[in-house]
Amino acid sequence: MNPFEMIMAVGFPLVMAIGGIAAWRMSKNEPQREAEKAQWRDTSLDDWRKQRDAEVEIDREKRAQTTTAAIQAGSAEEKQETQRTQRIGG
Repeated sequence: MNPFEMIMAVGFPLVMAIGGIAAWRMSKNEPQREAEKAQWRDTSLDDWRKQRDAEVEIDREKRAQTTTAAIQAGSAEEKQETQRTQRIGG
């Protein structure tokens, strides 16, 4: 075996292993760098969202009051209704 083959047989896998470990360690630190960067945030629609949420809350309260009245009216009708069943046949 000549020296070049010996270097290729031992050195190349060793260099590949060291490179793999270095790449793994660098990729492990990458998410921390992303978290440190300032994130861009779209605030152009914040006022619209607040207004929409306020309107939705008002509608929700109106529906709750209407639903309560409808349930009470429906329960009164249900109490007044009598159901008759008749068995036909043997």
